[in-house]
Amino acid sequence: MAARFDHLVVAVEDLDEAAARWRAAGIRAERGGAHPVGTENVLVRGPGAAYVELIAPGSEESNPWLDRIRDARGPISWAIAVDDIDAAHAALVAAGFEPDPPTPGSRRTPSGDLVEWRVCDLAAGPYDDALPFLIEWATPMPPGPADGAVVESIALTPPDPDRVADVLLALGFVGNDHWPRRVFNDAATRVTISLAPLGEPLDLGGSSWAMSWDGPDDEPATSLGLSLPVGEASSAVLDGVSVSTGPDSRRFAASSLLPAVDAAFTSLRGDLADWPNPHPGGRSPLEEEYSRVLDPGKYRLLAVRADAWVEAITRTGLGTAEVRDPSSVRWLGERVLVPTRVTVLTGRPGTQPIVVAVAPSQSAEDAFVQVGVGEPVEVLQRQPDCGCDACDTGSADLLETLDDAFVLALSGGVYVVREGETVVRRSLDGWGSTGTGAGESWLAEAADGRRTDGVVRGDPWL
Repeated sequence: MAARFDHLVVAVEDLDEAAARWRAAGIRAERGGAHPVGTENVLVRGPGAAYVELIAPGSEESNPWLDRIRDARGPISWAIAVDDIDAAHAALVAAGFEPDPPTPGSRRTPSGDLVEWRVCDLAAGPYDDALPFLIEWATPMPPGPADGAVVESIALTPPDPDRVADVLLALGFVGNDHWPRRVFNDAATRVTISLAPLGEPLDLGGSSWAMSWDGPDDEPATSLGLSLPVGEASSAVLDGVSVSTGPDSRRFAASSLLPAVDAAFTSLRGDLADWPNPHPGGRSPLEEEYSRVLDPGKYRLLAVRADAWVEAITRTGLGTAEVRDPSSVRWLGERVLVPTRVTVLTGRPGTQPIVVAVAPSQSAEDAFVQVGVGEPVEVLQRQPDCGCDACDTGSADLLETLDDAFVLALSGGVYVVREGETVVRRSLDGWGSTGTGAGESWLAEAADGRRTDGVVRGDPWL
């Protein structure tokens, strides 16, 4: 039974005014439609599955749903999506809960389409903030606007957080190592759910540490972390929700290639499967995992993703691809991999070539992927990091890291600055360095033209 965070329900007095508030904060909010019970909504959503529902009465009639929303303001409930609501219902009954029987629901969109689902209330009535409710989508929700908000985290302050924790655990959510009954990782959407108050983290014997603190007394009881295709972070209180936004990779023009990459990836992957993070919730690896690789063949999925990027870049006419003899390619820095296949992508004049290398691991071919720029080649990313089971973070994270490397390579600018043994490398959202006496200032100096020696830079590909 799969379960994930689906949406937060926020009651507002006037939908158009609420939508204008969210848009003024730089967050898209679009009309979602009307429900048969008389309510209407505006959706705050992007390409991810999770979203925010702003809801208001659209009728003067009286029923439990309208009456609840008419008398409320701010966040009033939240939904967990399940792929089998009957199985989820049975799991909750087995855990000691008394959920209502699943009932059908629907919404007519502004374009006239009918979106249908089944819902199951876990608390005393509709939109009860004591517990979430379940939803099984009969009509899959299509992706939201490409530049819409992606929900990354939600923090809630329920009346009884332990009871909510029991619900999440019964539905298969994984508790964090530090706060196993307060912080939960949504494996499907990678949304982090936190239940306040967090309290003290578990003592992990000094192997790791964590911090927790209480917010101001007037801090909203519900907060959201959203990512947007913007350059700056921001924060605001919108309809009783503390909303923090941060930039994501969509702010780079190269991210527009992702639909083409996804299409090529689907065509090329065959029967290669995704796999979950084997250490959910920040769980520490077992000691034996550091010297163990149970399934090196699964990492072939990463090489297929790299091939999908090559196909998308060449099919869109951004560049040409040439397969080269691996021994003819010079890599800067310590040589860790011995590639068996190297592809060089060449773009328009002024851009740096992108070099994609694939190397084997034990009995598996094409298990390691290395992405670099320039001639000789500066390595921007290598995945998997070392290939052992301890360092495995699941296919979703590894594929996203590989995507970020291609977006960075295509975005141009200063990639690397070298001076002696010190190397500063830019990443998609920051930088890293080896050696001493270096930092972000080297990248800034190179970008301004005040530093030219040892600099690898290029124009954007698009």
